Amino acid sequence: MNSKGRNPAADYTIGIYIRLSLADEDTGYGSKSESDSIANQRMLINRYLDESPTLSQCPRLEFADDGYTGTNFQRPQFTAMMEKVKRGEINLICVKDFSRFSRDYIETGNYLECTFPFMGVRFISINDGYDSEDYKGTTGGLEVVMRSIIYAAYSKDLSVKTTSAKVQMMKQGKYVGGYAPYGYVLHPTIRNKLKLDPEAANIVRRVFDEALLGRNTSQIALGLNDDNTQTPGQYFRTKHPDKKKFSRMSEKVSWTAAMVYKLLVSYVYTGATVGHKRKSCGVGTRKSIAQEQEDWIIVDGMHEAIVSKEEFELAQSVIRGGDKKPVRKHQKYPLKGLVCCGNCKRVMTRRKHKNGSVTYQCCHSTHDRDTDCPVGERYDEKVIEASVYNAIGQYLMLAEKQAVQNREVGDLRKAAIRECADHIRNLQKQADQFKSAKLRLYEKYTSGLITREEYRKQKAEADAKLAENEEAIRQGHERMQALDSEQSCSDSRLEAVCDAYRDSSVLTYELAHSFVKSIFIHGHDNIEIVWKFRDIYEDTEGKK
Repeated sequence: MNSKGRNPAADYTIGIYIRLSLADEDTGYGSKSESDSIANQRMLINRYLDESPTLSQCPRLEFADDGYTGTNFQRPQFTAMMEKVKRGEINLICVKDFSRFSRDYIETGNYLECTFPFMGVRFISINDGYDSEDYKGTTGGLEVVMRSIIYAAYSKDLSVKTTSAKVQMMKQGKYVGGYAPYGYVLHPTIRNKLKLDPEAANIVRRVFDEALLGRNTSQIALGLNDDNTQTPGQYFRTKHPDKKKFSRMSEKVSWTAAMVYKLLVSYVYTGATVGHKRKSCGVGTRKSIAQEQEDWIIVDGMHEAIVSKEEFELAQSVIRGGDKKPVRKHQKYPLKGLVCCGNCKRVMTRRKHKNGSVTYQCCHSTHDRDTDCPVGERYDEKVIEASVYNAIGQYLMLAEKQAVQNREVGDLRKAAIRECADHIRNLQKQADQFKSAKLRLYEKYTSGLITREEYRKQKAEADAKLAENEEAIRQGHERMQALDSEQSCSDSRLEAVCDAYRDSSVLTYELAHSFVKSIFIHGHDNIEIVWKFRDIYEDTEGKK
């Protein structure tokens, strides 16, 4: 494409748009990924602009989305570019080809035919030989849309090919993940291979050793926290501060039983690659669903092992009876999910003991001794349930009293509104009478029954009464509006719940969850209840 016929004086601010998707990077087909790389797109576009007599001196702004699909427009840099377009800061967009802009052919056609012409934006796709300046006064939609349809089909085909290529690589024992699992790094010289990370591998080895000694996952997590051992996320962020992964993770995160369990059930530590654990939900989405274990692709002996297969299997038998997830009965005990630590606000762990008692304990304190939470403190479930049941009973009683008062107040308000309306109607009748009197007064004056001076005097008196009357009507309307706009003190939802549970004789899951939002334990004698409705205790006894 040449630039003959362009206006040399054209004043453009150019937005260079570059996109590279994960699919482009992972195909592994010859030099495809290389040709579509960020660097190559940048070089091609800038070279084209440098060689253009009319565009070479125009200011340029670059927008690059690295790792975003072209099947939708939900990309941060694309959004940033369009914001500048809307503000009039960019009036020319240049891309390598249509596929870099989008693979959604309908939306591409909409941008080229409607959005960009309306906003006065010129669009250039270099490899496609497309310049919107060539289509001024006409439509290039058919050509563009047909080309985009081809790109849409290509996108779907590429997705299938990419998935197929990855599956083949998995079957060969190649590691195709974007990041290495904790304990390993991506091999610096051999592609799709893992290499041992000695520092992290020692922690993994420690976890397995302690599990083989009979320690449970909570005990192992507690020991790691006592030694100030970085969690896998913290370790990754230390090693890769420039990566987005774990960038938003809190500094206060500590080891948990779940983290330990995740390591202990990871077969990758035996030296095997494990792939195809999840399956994509379709083209254009990053959502995926878990695969059944029999559909996983496992290839042994592909990298240095941290634990032997025998040790791994033995660890599975130690922790919760193997690699099967523990089957838990979903009990609906009354305070399920409600009891929280008053310090860290986390939901407390409910534990059953051999003597038959049930207690609540701060789950944070069980994993990290370096905390302000009450370490080792256990709170009897029966005591908490009794306190909550008592509080709900008092709440019901107070709510009933308040409901009666609210109904009385409501009745008084309705009576006041009716009285006010009656008063306004009477005032309006009086106003009509004053207006009729003024009319009769005028008729007397025009008939010569009263003098001009008498007419003026009596009219002034009538006007004063009418003005006074109108002011009274205005005040009456304001009063009625004020009464009508007053919010009812009654709460129909609360009254309905109170009616449903008025005769409850025991604390049930339904009763507790109908009234209580959260229960915060500040100590053995300090229980705070956060209600789902307004706190009736606020003006009486304070929070319980």
